Amino acid sequence: MERTDGVWNREHVLMQTVRDAERFLMQRPGMRSVDVGTSHTAFEFEHTLTGCRILALQSLRSTGTIAGVYDSGDEVVVVWLKSGLGTLRDHPVPIGRPTLYRREPDPFRWDGFEKDVLHISRRVVEEVAAERGGWEIGPLEFDPLWVPQGAPLAAWWVMVQQVADAILAGPSQVTPARQQQLARIAAGGLLFAIPHWPVGQTQASPAQSRLARAEEYLLEHARERVSVPDVAAAVGLSVRGLQQAFRREHSISPLVFLRRVRLGMAREELLEGGDITVADVAAHSGFTHLGRFASAYQSAFGELPSDTLRGSAGAQERL
Repeated sequence: MERTDGVWNREHVLMQTVRDAERFLMQRPGMRSVDVGTSHTAFEFEHTLTGCRILALQSLRSTGTIAGVYDSGDEVVVVWLKSGLGTLRDHPVPIGRPTLYRREPDPFRWDGFEKDVLHISRRVVEEVAAERGGWEIGPLEFDPLWVPQGAPLAAWWVMVQQVADAILAGPSQVTPARQQQLARIAAGGLLFAIPHWPVGQTQASPAQSRLARAEEYLLEHARERVSVPDVAAAVGLSVRGLQQAFRREHSISPLVFLRRVRLGMAREELLEGGDITVADVAAHSGFTHLGRFASAYQSAFGELPSDTLRGSAGAQERL
């Protein structure tokens, strides 16, 4: 499917033979080789993709095994495994953590899996990174084995959810300007989560733009009492200027961004479980009112924080 500007192109396939799945995958851009197998009597492969030339969200699931080599080319491709097993470059892919394909042929293997994949124009990612870092636009290096956690991981999910809502639940017809904005939001989420630097440099440098410094300030102080004037003063912006910058770049205010990050941090902690209470998690995530936390959490994730905790990995281990 050719992805064009001005519309969300939508594609869905469901296949029940190894041969059909293998033929379909080999026709995908960037696929250098692929081998599909199954140990199940009933094989199934499902693929959906919605997007445009500079941004696309893809979901895949299969009861079988899919292995091969993929080259991301002119896209930055981020995958997060929802269930099953996966490896990239012979390294295990953790469940629920964004993992990057490199900008070179990358070996992969997925087994009995469900995963989502975000495709972002590499040019857009490089432009956003250059603005944040204060360097010239150019190729980037990413830490290939980095596993994000805490506030940066929560910020990634804030951006992914915002982009996914717009792509999947929004209108099919969308202006190129809106597509560009959403691609920049997705790029910003990725840059929150994964350390990066220009090719030729040895490590990441501190952010230079005032907006980027404001974002980092919010993430660093996410568990503390923070006000918009605090953030504005810390980065040398007026309150109005900070509000406008956030709405222009992220379509939300700084406090909405912070609240969503805190909710994401709380969810990760609840999913891990262990010897904790909902009140502990709320306080640790920067919420001072338990009732408001529970209401906001339910609105964001469709369940109460106590439900998440009961279904957590720690709770299952205790059963």
